[in-house]
Amino acid sequence: MKQKHYPVEIKKNLLLLLHLLFLALTVFGIGVIYLHSQSGTGVSWIFDRSYEDTDEFQQQFQDDLDCIFKYVAYRDVFETDGSLDLSREMFSVSRGDGPELIYTLEEVLRYAKSQGFYLNDQFDVVNDLFIYDNASTNRDQRINWRAYSTNQTLSEPGDAYTSLLDLSREVLQCLSDYYTVYYRMLVNPSNLYFQICYEIDDDEQLIYSNCEDQTVEQLREAGRYCYLDSESIFIETNFPSIPKNITVAMEENNFSDADYYYIIAAVDTSYAADDVYADQALAHDGLRDYFIEGLAAMGFGILGCLITLVLLAAAAGYRGSDYNSVVLHDFDMISTETCLLFTAFLAVFSLFLGEKIGYRLLHLIFAEPAWDFAERMLQAILIYLCCLFGAFSLLRRYKARQLWVNSSLYHLYTDLNEYFAHSAFTQRLTCLYLAFIAFQVGALALIGVGVHFWWFTPAKVAVIAIAVIIAIVDYQVYRMLFSTSIQEDQIADAIGQIAGGNTSYQMDLSSLNGKELKIARSINQIGVGLEQALQEQVKSERLKADLITNVSHDIKTPLTSIINYVDLIKREQVQNEKVQEYLEILEQKSQRLKILTEDLVEASKASSGNLKMDMIHLDLVEMIWQTNGEFEEKFSERQLELISDLPEHSVMIEADGRHLWRVLENLYNNAFKYAMKSSRVYTSITCVDGRACFTIKNVSEHPLNVSSDELTERFVRGDVSRATEGSGLGLSIAQSLAKLQGGTFEIIIDGDLFKVQLGFAIIG
Repeated sequence: MKQKHYPVEIKKNLLLLLHLLFLALTVFGIGVIYLHSQSGTGVSWIFDRSYEDTDEFQQQFQDDLDCIFKYVAYRDVFETDGSLDLSREMFSVSRGDGPELIYTLEEVLRYAKSQGFYLNDQFDVVNDLFIYDNASTNRDQRINWRAYSTNQTLSEPGDAYTSLLDLSREVLQCLSDYYTVYYRMLVNPSNLYFQICYEIDDDEQLIYSNCEDQTVEQLREAGRYCYLDSESIFIETNFPSIPKNITVAMEENNFSDADYYYIIAAVDTSYAADDVYADQALAHDGLRDYFIEGLAAMGFGILGCLITLVLLAAAAGYRGSDYNSVVLHDFDMISTETCLLFTAFLAVFSLFLGEKIGYRLLHLIFAEPAWDFAERMLQAILIYLCCLFGAFSLLRRYKARQLWVNSSLYHLYTDLNEYFAHSAFTQRLTCLYLAFIAFQVGALALIGVGVHFWWFTPAKVAVIAIAVIIAIVDYQVYRMLFSTSIQEDQIADAIGQIAGGNTSYQMDLSSLNGKELKIARSINQIGVGLEQALQEQVKSERLKADLITNVSHDIKTPLTSIINYVDLIKREQVQNEKVQEYLEILEQKSQRLKILTEDLVEASKASSGNLKMDMIHLDLVEMIWQTNGEFEEKFSERQLELISDLPEHSVMIEADGRHLWRVLENLYNNAFKYAMKSSRVYTSITCVDGRACFTIKNVSEHPLNVSSDELTERFVRGDVSRATEGSGLGLSIAQSLAKLQGGTFEIIIDGDLFKVQLGFAIIG
């Protein structure tokens, strides 16, 4: 097996080696770019910026211009007839009441040298001593005058006293400024040409220049130049920005009060002379070449890293030519969270070793200005390699479908789902919220620790990682709560659908889980049960209606024969009084049975809606007056007084006249049968909000120990003893007929007061 896998392992090892080589090439390219680039200018300077456009060129010219003005100020202090004169007097001092002492340049240089101060080959003031004698530092010398400072202003009395050493150092610094220009631009060839001219009068000019044989026009054509004269307030230049302090310096150096002066300073951009400008131009061109090479190395390295990384990712976990099975390493068998923690620990430990050992090695290899960059690159490389190690382990787990299954979170999630599936909603929400709060508190504590140790780089990485994890957990908690809310909304909607009468509604179970899924299944079963019960009820109602109709028709035929035969017997004029009495009873009972049969048929048709309605416009007021007239004589049999409160105008409604008469007849008959004898029956019509409401009320003779809903059921009567005649169907028939005509029918019971309200919409 090892021999079979050996070539594949060699291939992956070669890819890994190539990846590391390309990574090293990328780091090398980045280092070259960083160390040979102009910060803040991007890559555009490679193609469209010459040395003359750089800040270095502008700054070098500004520094040289400042030195030239110092040379102008000090030339006449140190020179006599164009040569350095050591016998020139530099300053005058006095000590107490002693005589005035004048020091020449030679004496100053000797004294300064005795104290360790001198000029090096770069004309910089340096010293070899760090401890001076008290006499040299004692500020007991009163200054009378300085040859190199004509505008001296002493603001306080203490400013007039200084030490001899300080004065010597001032002279050395002025001599340094003088020599810088003298040797760089006058004695030696220079690419910087300057002419400063002060016209004292028509015959005398004071000129400071290193190119007296050239005219102003010639200097303008040298390359980059700057020109100013006293007759203009503008500086003529082709530099990227105007040089500073030219006007002020020209006025300060105008010791002879010349009326006219000018200055021109130009840089020969062909760089024929070997000076600082030529060196910087050459370095700039070399910088461009290095930058391009570094850019190419970085691009080639990144491309190589990406290609080898893709090839390594494709081959990760596979051995030989079998790409169907994934082989996991021993490290891949640990849980996913442990893998992540180990990778993080490895990164932190690597950064620790890098700081303690790697940084010191880098300090031995690189110059000090590049230390910060080298340290950051080492940190990035260490973090990348550690993440690469962990990422390939996660990739192999993913290919083997073990990334999520082999995680502790998966097992915890499975156990919680099993627990929550049998728990109440309140328990689930409480557990989730407490876990959320605990995680937030712990994460914020870790962030606080990381911020406290912010100077330590791994702490920065840890704080960022914790912040990312907090965001992910917050999102997951929100998603779980939102998902639970959606499922509860679906359950609530299903309950509303079933409560609204849609008993056939079935929930979609595909998006539900846990306890919500069990509840949804129960709701679907309830819906199925309600639908079956409703169908059975409808079937039962239909059977009852058919039974009533069939039985009523079967009774009606023999009942008609009985009534006819009773009538025939009465026509025989039987003389026996007992027989006559029996015939009267038989006729009453048969007529009552006939009415009951007709009421049964009518009630059955009314409740099932199997009646044809002929809707017309009716005057409800006129209809009530007619009904009052029909029952006025009948009410007088029981000493019932009918009192009506009806409008004087017509109230038009839409109803079936025959069936509306049947409703009113049942209501009046009900009042006739059950109202207290010698009492009053009240009727009224009121119009409110476009509806006409007819009300009939009376005081019941028998106690009303039933509810208003029970009175509209079939075969229910106001007198429980059933001492009065009636089928118990009148109010039920009246209610059904009123609803079939689009009206409302309401019974109100208040003690023994019985009231019925019949409502219809008013037309016109």
